[in-house]
Amino acid sequence: MSADMNLEQLGNIIRERRNELSLSQQILSNESDVAIKTIHSIELGKANPSLKILAKILENLGLEMIVVNKKI
Repeated sequence: MSADMNLEQLGNIIRERRNELSLSQQILSNESDVAIKTIHSIELGKANPSLKILAKILENLGLEMIVVNKKI
């Protein structure tokens, strides 16, 4: 996720990857130990997940989070 990425874009990436893997939100919820309501809200771009929650979801989707320290 880039510093310029918004929550809607993040949700789209997560939903698209979950669908590529043929996972339901319920299965992703169970495997990542994140509430299904939270996953649903993230995919809609309505939730701002903590890094811990995001890491759990991305790990189960085979995605990585890269944090870049940008100087302003």
